[in-house]
Amino acid sequence: MSDQFIHILTISWPLGVCIVMVAVFIILLRIWTRPKKLPYFARERLLTKTELRFFRSLRKAVQDEWEIFAMVRIADLLRVKKGAKNKRTWINKILAKHIDFVLCDRNSLKPLLCIELDDSSHERPDRMERDKFVDEAFDAAGLPLIRIPVSENYPPAELRNVIREIV
Repeated sequence: MSDQFIHILTISWPLGVCIVMVAVFIILLRIWTRPKKLPYFARERLLTKTELRFFRSLRKAVQDEWEIFAMVRIADLLRVKKGAKNKRTWINKILAKHIDFVLCDRNSLKPLLCIELDDSSHERPDRMERDKFVDEAFDAAGLPLIRIPVSENYPPAELRNVIREIV
């Protein structure tokens, strides 16, 4: 090695050590602050026991005539008209809401009828307000929405008759 190189190393080694220490510190800081896992866990079930009981009766009622979808976001069923004032506000009003069940045409999957199961929570003022808004939104869109009170059983023949009257 040349004398000049050794001289430079002798003079600037503290700077080199500082640079290495800063680099190690940055790497360690990134490792320590990196989230280990995202804070999600899988739902145990898509439907409540009550909704599942209704779903089974609904499946018997519709047989192979219509497709059934559960827990569908309203924003996937309805759109806000172009040119609507405050369009983002109207979109936000439906983004986090869902419909319990949707019956669709088997070939096109066009939504034909939406079904909400109403339990005692729908008697609360906040839920009544939400339900009124949802009813008005579906009415404006021309997509039928029916509300069925929660029950111990749902005779498939009766469900089929109600559906046939609308679809």
